Amino acid sequence: MAIKRKLARKAVKTTAKHTAHGTASKLKRDPARAGTLLGIGAAAGLLVGWVVGRSNGGHSPLGASAR
Repeated sequence: MAIKRKLARKAVKTTAKHTAHGTASKLKRDPARAGTLLGIGAAAGLLVGWVVGRSNGGHSPLGASAR
């Protein structure tokens, strides 16, 4: 199990570095377009997170009925 966990952490670390490098490169080449797309992605992520957080799967946080 330790080998799998180590490989998974290494994969996450490598992916994060790759993503950061790609984002920085895009911002250097075309800052307006990249900034706009990053802003749209961030706004969409916030909206989805807010909707999912508000839905709460139909359950109240205390386990009581919301009726």
